[in-house]
Order: sequence, then structure tokens, then C-alpha cells
Amino acid sequence: MRRRALLGWISCALAWSACEEAPNAPGAAASAGAEGKNSRLSAVSEEAARQRDEAVEKSLNPKGLPVYSGPVGGVRGVVQVSGDPPPVLSEIAAKIPADCPRALEMQRKLFRQGLERSLADVLVTVTEYAGYVRPRTDVVRVEAKGCAFDANVTAMVYGQHLDVFNRDGQAYMPRLIGVPSYALRVAMPGGRPVPIFPPKPGRYLLVDETRDYMRSELYVLNYPTFAVTGLDGTFEIMGLPAGDVKVTAFSPALGKVSEQRVKIQAGVVQELKFDLAFSQSEYDAAMRAHPPEPKPAEPAAKPTDRGQPSEPQK
Repeated sequence: MRRRALLGWISCALAWSACEEAPNAPGAAASAGAEGKNSRLSAVSEEAARQRDEAVEKSLNPKGLPVYSGPVGGVRGVVQVSGDPPPVLSEIAAKIPADCPRALEMQRKLFRQGLERSLADVLVTVTEYAGYVRPRTDVVRVEAKGCAFDANVTAMVYGQHLDVFNRDGQAYMPRLIGVPSYALRVAMPGGRPVPIFPPKPGRYLLVDETRDYMRSELYVLNYPTFAVTGLDGTFEIMGLPAGDVKVTAFSPALGKVSEQRVKIQAGVVQELKFDLAFSQSEYDAAMRAHPPEPKPAEPAAKPTDRGQPSEPQK
């Protein structure tokens, strides 16, 4: 059959007008078969996309509510850490090359703190409001540079995807632990970003295939009202439906959660402050109870190598 199709193609090349007059020729049949295959693949792809959209909608808006359009307010504030200083993670620090100072800055200690003990990498969420708030974007940007991602904690909404950009002169191979990967994805210097699609809400670990010290905890949530603190410890979450809400500050590194009840008022931004305490003795006890797991099989259900608990629930 392939030989006949090849002969038909050669005939078309030598006498194109003759092929135009013979739509039932072997070459035309092969072309029609390819078009049919492409059509079937397109239909399968469209069906998979439809099913994913339905799963996302059920997760984010299980009651089928309209998008909230009433009065809104916001919260902003700072998260600080008290207690003992952050311990050095000797085993991780020993793996980081000397020419990766950014990785040392990000990963050498248990947690990052700034001036006046502001706490970085804290996931701040607002939940228990009335109404459905739709995510504003489809993509969350992550940058890889200096053998490190740009944050130790990343958050996104189910249905969004990560775009991992290379801002370095060396290649990176990002992936999510616990998610099957059937192709090697390489973020080349100056190249296109590597897209990553978490399959469901939960807790994941974003890593680089060639650098096991390079990691960022990823939280895939079913609501968009959250922020992650930088080194200055500040956060701001706007567009919140008016009414009573719960604001939660969660530090995966410390394994600590702090909550406040707030009444959101139209046009008002509430000022908040959180303090999370770190105890070296408590941390040592937690590490003894949950020994390090270099390559956890399912980070959404197990603690990471720093012995942290699961993410706070909505």
C-alpha cells in the first residue's frame, strides 16, 4: 500500500494536472487518510480539553455560582518570625556549587528572613467568603537563575499552568515530583518557557532534574485569593467579596499556621500583621519523627525533606 501511495505521489509530481483530475488516485486517498487522522486527533484533543475545563469548573465553583460582582475590599500586611534563628541545612548546602550563590541564598537555611525578621515564602490565603471569584490569568510565571527558582514557595489556581523561564546561561530541566513525565523538557538559555500543568489541586514539589537542591514547593489551590511573601514579608490581596473571611498565614518551612478573622468592607484595605514563632527544639523533634526523604514519591501526601505538614485547608 505504501509502495502504491509513493508511486501515486511521484506521478503527481510529474503530471500535476493529471492528479487534479483524478481525486480517487492513491495519492489523493493517502492525503484524505492523513486529513482524517488529523481530524480524529483534533477531536480527541478537543474532548480532553473539554473534560479538563469541566473538572476545573467543578473544583473552583462546585455550586455553579455566577462570578461575584458585588462590593469588594482587600487585606495587606506583613509576616514576621520570632524565636530562634534559622538553622543551616548542612546536607543541602554541601550539594550547592560555589558558583551558585543564589542557590545558597535561597536554600542554605531552613527559612529566609529579611530586615526586622520579616519572613519570606509564607502562603497567605483568604477563604470562607461568599461568592465565586474567578482567576484573572491562565499562567503563573516562574524564573530559573543561578541554580535556583525565584521563590521557595509558589502558588497557583487549579486550571492555570506554570511557565518556567530560563534567565541564565545554562540549561534547566524543571518538573513536578509525583507527576508522570513522558518527555524531557529543557528550558534553554534565551529559549521558550517550559509549560507545566499540575493535574489536580494539592501540594507538589517543583524541582530541576539535574540539581536536587533546586526546588520550590508548589500549592495548587481551588481559589485565587492568595499571595506569597517575599523577603520583605509583605502581602496584599485585593478584590475580596465584602463580609466575614478567614485570613491564614502558612509557612511550610516552619510548619506553622496563624489565622485571623476579618470583616471585609467595601473600598477598605484591612492592615494585618502575623507573627510565626520558630523553635529549634520543636524542629529537631519534628525531624526525628519525619526523617528526610530525598525523593518523595508523592509530595502532595508526604512531608518534604524539611519535615513540613500538609497545606492549610480552605
